[in-house]
Amino acid sequence: MPLELDISYSFQRLLEKSRAVSGRLVSRQLTFIIDSFLRTRFEKSSGILKKGEEVAVIALGGYGRMEMAPHSDVDILYLHNGVPDSKLSEIISSINTYLYDSGKEVGHTCRTIKESFRYLDDMSSFHAVLDSRFLTGSKELFKKYQEEFLAKLPPKFATRYNQAKEDQLSERFLREGRPILLSEPNLKTDLCGLRDIQYLYWTEKSRSPIRSLGGLAVLPFFQSGEVQALEEAYDFLIRVRTALHILTGRKHDRLDLNLQPEVAEYLGFGKKEDMQTIEKFMNTLYSHQKNIFFIVRVYLDSLLAAQKKGEAQNFDYEGVRFLKIGNTIFPPSEGNLFADPHTLYKDILLTFRMLQETGFEISGGLLSEIRFASHFLDDDFRYSAEVNGGFIRILQNKKERGRILKLMHECQVLGALLPEFGACTNFPLFSYHHEFTVDEHTLLILHELDRLDKGEFEDREISEVYGECDKTEILALAILLHDAGKVKEGDHSEYGAELAVSVGSRLGLSEEDTDLFRFLVEKHILMSELSSKRDISDKLLIRNFARTVSNPDRLKLLYVLTIIDTKSVGANVLTNWKKAILNELYRNSINFFQTNRTDSEGPHGEEERIALAKDLVAYLTEKEGQDSKISKTIASFAYSVIPESFLKTVSNRKILKYFKSITSLSQDGDSDLLLALEQDPAFVTVEVVSRNIPEILLDLCCSVSSEGLSLVGMQSYTFEEFQIHILQVTDPQGSGNISSEKLSRMEGKLRLMASGELQRDSIAFERTEWNPRKTIPESIINRSVRFSNQDVTDTTIMEVRMPDMVGLVYRILRKVFDFGLKVSHLRVSTSADYAYDSFYLQTKDGEQVKDAELLKSLEDKILRIQPVERMTGELVF
Repeated sequence: MPLELDISYSFQRLLEKSRAVSGRLVSRQLTFIIDSFLRTRFEKSSGILKKGEEVAVIALGGYGRMEMAPHSDVDILYLHNGVPDSKLSEIISSINTYLYDSGKEVGHTCRTIKESFRYLDDMSSFHAVLDSRFLTGSKELFKKYQEEFLAKLPPKFATRYNQAKEDQLSERFLREGRPILLSEPNLKTDLCGLRDIQYLYWTEKSRSPIRSLGGLAVLPFFQSGEVQALEEAYDFLIRVRTALHILTGRKHDRLDLNLQPEVAEYLGFGKKEDMQTIEKFMNTLYSHQKNIFFIVRVYLDSLLAAQKKGEAQNFDYEGVRFLKIGNTIFPPSEGNLFADPHTLYKDILLTFRMLQETGFEISGGLLSEIRFASHFLDDDFRYSAEVNGGFIRILQNKKERGRILKLMHECQVLGALLPEFGACTNFPLFSYHHEFTVDEHTLLILHELDRLDKGEFEDREISEVYGECDKTEILALAILLHDAGKVKEGDHSEYGAELAVSVGSRLGLSEEDTDLFRFLVEKHILMSELSSKRDISDKLLIRNFARTVSNPDRLKLLYVLTIIDTKSVGANVLTNWKKAILNELYRNSINFFQTNRTDSEGPHGEEERIALAKDLVAYLTEKEGQDSKISKTIASFAYSVIPESFLKTVSNRKILKYFKSITSLSQDGDSDLLLALEQDPAFVTVEVVSRNIPEILLDLCCSVSSEGLSLVGMQSYTFEEFQIHILQVTDPQGSGNISSEKLSRMEGKLRLMASGELQRDSIAFERTEWNPRKTIPESIINRSVRFSNQDVTDTTIMEVRMPDMVGLVYRILRKVFDFGLKVSHLRVSTSADYAYDSFYLQTKDGEQVKDAELLKSLEDKILRIQPVERMTGELVF
């Protein structure tokens, strides 16, 4: 067997039989494999050393800690006592080349003991030194290294770096608004990962650099149970990390969504095709991370207590004694706070009320005691009128109620009180769109509620709306249960509404409050659905939405909930575009309520259109100075545009503009297309008026997507041989900040396609810039095409849910046009996972599409669309 394959072959043999073995044991065995081959290599190359020339090979970093994963770097210190450079180079080259040929990344340094003191002004180098482990060579030199270097590390470095680690841990673990659990955690660097455990290890190691810690058990401030929980978490993280390296064939520490099924199956949780396999695996990981969270909190307590030992004082609150150090509350120094079963319920609720009213922070030790006591909270607890009354008082107090609910959740009290929410604990969503588990997402919304209460929310308009809201305690309750239905298959909003009615009864809410609670849970996605999938300028839609909401007070609460819910899904999910369309829906609905109209008031149908045409004439003559005859001609034009919604939804100013554009095209025989761009805060409006270019919409889609831009909305109208297309375009982040160069190129491509000088398919599937979005596993996306003839009398609404891909809207439109249909309105809603697009379809005669066979054929065609990169040969449509 070639020498360079020895390590790889040994790794492979070990890993084939170690799937169910302790993670630390596998890491140590991998380390021993490298050790043994490295020692052999050193023995073969060190014969060039003369008497008195000493070299000690020392493992550093993760290799020194014996924390190797299959593709971890191998960090080595070549310690010498003045050996000539030529000999050192020969030895180092022999060992490093061997490791490189074996597929290992090597980081090495070559120093004397004296030189080692020069490299301590970097924290990572300092930590690597703490992990020094003798491998081979001169034991005498390594002993001197211990005595003259490790034992004499300047205290200033240990003090500085320990303080830095304490500050980092405090920032990560004591910041109340920070989520603990992520849907795609980095096992090494994210919160409750390997690095946080290593920080504890390095802090204690720096107090005695020579002594081997032998794992984590020597950490003096932990009880035996805490040490065991920490070591089990540490072991599991290493197991998962090892699996990631094996499955990806490289150094990879992030547990990506598309890797979770593979890792779960590899580690023996079941078949990767079974969703329960992934749920069980992720729940196990999250449970270990929660243990890390509590144990690090206890560790930070020990540091605080040591630093402020003389400041400890008793603190009494309503007859219950606590210990206070600085601004942090600890359990009393004597006795057990929650030992009396007769006062257990009261003492727990009182503790949280105290924290809310005083604003004090809670120690990890007190959290742990409450967490332990939570095991004694049974049905009597959740059905206690006293407990429920105290809980409602916490919700009614607008002071840090989100922080208090988060603390209650962390120590399992909230789940005991509201098992409906407790069922969401550690519940993963398997979605790139959602960065957090259901419970973490909910707690982030509550954090935003706290920011609204404090007046710290960044959107002034939302803060003003929230300031007008009553019953915000019901809003807090609705936040807690809004996604609780996701633990059950089916419509999570409907199931959540059922839970809300049950919880409202148990908490003793009034009938009115229970109904509001139910409404907010059941309809919490309604505004997002309507704004992203429907024409929210449609007055009939606004009237129906207002009827559902029933009054402005409910609308305000629902609007605030929608905003902070969307914001808390993940970074950059609440884009400027989404804020803009939600605000438009809110404003249109508020205006509807303010007019005090009912279904029987005001003109409808044909009468309404005639009234709007008369209003247009008055506007044109009085505001625009148009001749009365011309004004009536323009009104007649607007009345004739198809679909009829043109007169209802397009502003008078825009109607005049489009009339002028059509007149210009009629008089100019050389031009068939006019384009105008208008910058809005969240998007750019692209207005195209064309003549006799039936597939201009396809050209528009191609020109937009080829510049890496996103089409988020579109309205189309026809008048005789003319077409009016109004598009809303934004950047991939939804900010609306599009460079003039991009817009100019987009317009140029459009004109070339319209004139036949550029073929659509040549640019339809291009990406002009790097797109960081990941490829979505097909199993996550349930493709669907649904049709509805219920919402609009002359229109069929088609909703398409598909994996997002380049040119998707263009390809769907081609299918639609192939069936001889028209598209009057388009809403594009793309998350990190999928595209959820709504198309307003009509026949050529401007009617609903009622041909069932045609719709079924269209559905089949759309569902067969595949990403371009999966195709071979010519593009297939």
